[in-house]
Amino acid sequence: MSLTAPTIAAAPPAPATGARPSRALLACAAIACALLLGSGAVRWYQARRVEAMLQLERESPFPLDSLPMTLGDWVGEKTELDPQIVAGTGSNDLITRQYVNRVTGVAVQVIVLHGPASDIFVHTPELCYPKAGYSAAGEVMDRMIPLADAGAPFRSAAYTKGDPARPDTQEVVFSWRYNGRWTTAVNRPKEMARVAGMYKVQVARRFQATEARTVADPCEAFLELLVPVLEARIRGQSPPPQAAPGPAVAPTAPRDPTPPEGTHR
Repeated sequence: MSLTAPTIAAAPPAPATGARPSRALLACAAIACALLLGSGAVRWYQARRVEAMLQLERESPFPLDSLPMTLGDWVGEKTELDPQIVAGTGSNDLITRQYVNRVTGVAVQVIVLHGPASDIFVHTPELCYPKAGYSAAGEVMDRMIPLADAGAPFRSAAYTKGDPARPDTQEVVFSWRYNGRWTTAVNRPKEMARVAGMYKVQVARRFQATEARTVADPCEAFLELLVPVLEARIRGQSPPPQAAPGPAVAPTAPRDPTPPEGTHR
């Protein structure tokens, strides 16, 4: 018997570690990198654009103090709010005025303000008037102020306090404007947190409890002059022409140069 060494099968050759990837693989990698870079650039551009738009909306495009002091038969004068109340509104621009109708003598108290929506939307008459000691009086009504291309919805409410024989009864009409539209529905905090800037317009007057708020309402008549002017200024357009004022008469309603304390908080 012959003795021979066992035959050992040769191991398969190891794959070449220095082999170059195929051209197809390189092309796929290049396309993937290009898509990632392009997507990142688009997101960066969109973020910068949104931030630029929000920055513009954080400030009113014009100073509110430049709104006209005379609107038709209404002649305005500046009024003052307590600085603590002004600070509490969260506004970055605010005006308070009394306008008196030179024909009827009726006076309305006007506040227009602009600021971050997250600060502005919480200041509703439904909250502010009861905090100032007023209770609701009468029906809450929706009003539509006409504009050239649409209407601006406003809400009218009434509040009263004091001696029932001689109560202090107030009508207040109000609305907000943001994202290019007017609305009375601002009870969504998450949505407000995404809105950079918002306007609030509020007009108030004293009236008799027996007086109808649905017929020839002075607040509504005043807003029909103010809102188109404000809308035009926001859009950077020329304000609509104003009608010639009527003949002045002696005031027939009491004039109060300051709004009720606490109702503009």
